[in-house]
Amino acid sequence: MLDQMTRDLRHATRALWRDRVFTATTVATLALCLAANAAIFAVVQAVLLRPLPFPESPRLLTMYNAYPGAGALRGSNGVPDYDDRRRETTAFEGLALYRSAGATLGGADGADAERVDAMQVTPSFFSLLRASAVRGRVFSEAEGEIGQEKKVVLGYGLWQRLYGGQDRAIGQALRINGEPYTVVGVMPASFRFVSDEPKLWTPAAFTPAERADDRRHSNSWQMLARLAPGASLSEAQRQIDDVNKRNLDRFPQFREVLTNAGFHTPVFVFQDELVSEIRPTIWLLWAAAGFVLLIGALNVANLVSVRATTQGREFATRLALGATLPSLTRQILTEALVLSSIGGALGLALGAVALRAAPLLGLDALPRGQEIALDGSVAGYSLALVALVSLFVAVLPVLRLRGVDVAGAIREDGGRSGTASRRMLAVRRVLVAGQVAFALVLLVGAGMLLASFSRVLQIDPGFRPDGVLTGMVRLPAVRYKEDPALVAAYERLLPSLRAIPGVTAAGLTSSLPLGGDYSDSVILAEGYRMAPGESVVSPAQIAVSEGLMEALGLTLVRGRFFDARDAAGAPRSVVVDERLAQKFWPDENPVGRRMYLPGDAANLLKPPPENEWLHVVGVVRNVRQQALAAAGSSGTIGATYLPLRQFPDRGVAVVLRTTQTPESITGAVRAAVRQMDSTVPLFDVKPMTALVDSARVDRRTPMILAVTFAAVALVLAAVGLYGVLAYQVAQRGKEIGIRLALGATARGIFQMILGEGALVVGAGAAVGLVASWMLRRVLQGQLYDVDAMDPAVLAAMTGLLAAAALAACLVPARRAAATDPGRALAGR
Repeated sequence: MLDQMTRDLRHATRALWRDRVFTATTVATLALCLAANAAIFAVVQAVLLRPLPFPESPRLLTMYNAYPGAGALRGSNGVPDYDDRRRETTAFEGLALYRSAGATLGGADGADAERVDAMQVTPSFFSLLRASAVRGRVFSEAEGEIGQEKKVVLGYGLWQRLYGGQDRAIGQALRINGEPYTVVGVMPASFRFVSDEPKLWTPAAFTPAERADDRRHSNSWQMLARLAPGASLSEAQRQIDDVNKRNLDRFPQFREVLTNAGFHTPVFVFQDELVSEIRPTIWLLWAAAGFVLLIGALNVANLVSVRATTQGREFATRLALGATLPSLTRQILTEALVLSSIGGALGLALGAVALRAAPLLGLDALPRGQEIALDGSVAGYSLALVALVSLFVAVLPVLRLRGVDVAGAIREDGGRSGTASRRMLAVRRVLVAGQVAFALVLLVGAGMLLASFSRVLQIDPGFRPDGVLTGMVRLPAVRYKEDPALVAAYERLLPSLRAIPGVTAAGLTSSLPLGGDYSDSVILAEGYRMAPGESVVSPAQIAVSEGLMEALGLTLVRGRFFDARDAAGAPRSVVVDERLAQKFWPDENPVGRRMYLPGDAANLLKPPPENEWLHVVGVVRNVRQQALAAAGSSGTIGATYLPLRQFPDRGVAVVLRTTQTPESITGAVRAAVRQMDSTVPLFDVKPMTALVDSARVDRRTPMILAVTFAAVALVLAAVGLYGVLAYQVAQRGKEIGIRLALGATARGIFQMILGEGALVVGAGAAVGLVASWMLRRVLQGQLYDVDAMDPAVLAAMTGLLAAAALAACLVPARRAAATDPGRALAGR
């Protein structure tokens, strides 16, 4: 058996080597298609299919408070929620809170301060993940109490960098945010929590005020839970709903507001929620890669079919000499397997090269995107595709072999004429029509995504990003405990920033546009009467200094920007955007009107006598706060801007508009921050244009991949059409010679071949358009401001396909028109 397989393999290798042009063409086609599928499957495997790297990860859940009526489609969780859910539910083995929070290391005794990614977690966080320290230990429950929380667990890389990987790190003091923490543990190098890569973890400890009932719906934490053994997701959801219902009964002051806001708490499997936004896009790209492979397989099947036709005389002769059908079938399958295997190996290599571009496409920013790699699963998937392609491309030659008439094949020079040849020609036309159909589907999808991205590029973000540099500063609570200290520090910083050569405007803000990291708080306007059932609104709330709006290039619609009149002791001011102004004062001038921020639930809808009013001093154009291509103008219900002097924030973004290249002033900005406080680092420095580019990645990456796949599909379809017509012209040489001898013109022959090509293309295009229409709903969710069946895009993509088809038809048609009747009739 082994000897027989070896002989078949040797024979297949020799046969393919003799026909090197065919072999190279087939291998190149398969390699290109399999590379695309291997690369995309690597993404699918890492992001969607591979379980999270924690024991029993499908039992990990997450949940968040949602207030859709108030514009907060997805909130987070409050500390009272955590206490309630731990105490009043049985469906969970445990719950934990966590949030990302940068940490400033060092900065004492003149040492340079360093900002690193960090995470605050309740001590239950590590036990829920079944994660243990590689050195020392993780947090104990006692370290989640005030006074016991100054402990830190280090990431493996930070441990190596700070302590050289030595055990002496355990028990050492590490200065974090200006305060001493004790190192109690080190996590393994393999420990990753989704895409976040904190360098250290500190315990979350809550004060009685944070646990109080009046802090309900003060949401600032993400929640992780683990299902108890035997419990189900539906049971967990029911118990959370029951907790919410009991709280509405316990705190009736919240009932009307929360009911009108549509308050609920959805519970999800953690991994599913992580990829909920990106999942449809990845599935769509995977399907597109599958279409490319199918087109390539159809192309190769056509090439193999043509080659099998030319081998007809050889097979007939071998059958006449005693060869069996099983032995010839085995040879055909072996050749197909060799071709597919070589194409698969090259495809894996090309896929590995393609994945090196993952950071350029923003794929590393996907959940678990840093785990994308060509591993054993991808190799196994590619091997399965190789097997399927081998069988697919061998089908036609095997079927043709089964119908060989030995005597007739030898007599008719390998069967190159007659009914069998016409039948095979019809099959090849069907294969090409299939390629055209799939190619048009990909072209339509790519065209729609391209049109959608062009609309995204035209979006006005509401500010001018060119010539703007941004960076982050956070003042430690240990040195800046009260608001006046924060204000004084920023008052020292701003003049230094504005004195930098080339800077035309500078300011500070608690939240940069497009970042989505703003606070959202209920705000109401004096005299505004809510309709029955109407919800309060929670617009983005952003604290900004004077000069910030000028630095960002916001457009003033009415009134003024903040200035010296909005000092800490002055009457409180507010600037609103056009959305909020239209809601509260439709078609009226909001400047001079008053608003209020409710302090607690008791006066949520009616301000108390001692309420401090906010005076509207200006209206600005809408700014995209959350996402560039979100629904509406920014994905929020509006925005309020508060004076930083009156509402100081501990962490702010520095924003400078300059006539120079933004990056060129980075050193001067760092010097200004050091002059304010040498222990405070400037971090996350980047031009505003980089933030805008990042906001486009989720639209740009699918578009680039789809256009690439469509281009490959178009080329393959054109090559397939050319191959069929060229073979058809070669096989019909005598027929064309007779037509010319009987009076047909070269132009007529040219038009005949073009017409036959057009018939194949037309049939494939019709099927492709119907398929595109059927898939329109799948595609619509990936588009911005473009209909999935946009007539202009459909016409353009159909025209592009027609142009490629015309180019593919021209050479065979011209060759047919140039046929010499005499040579054709003579068989030369």
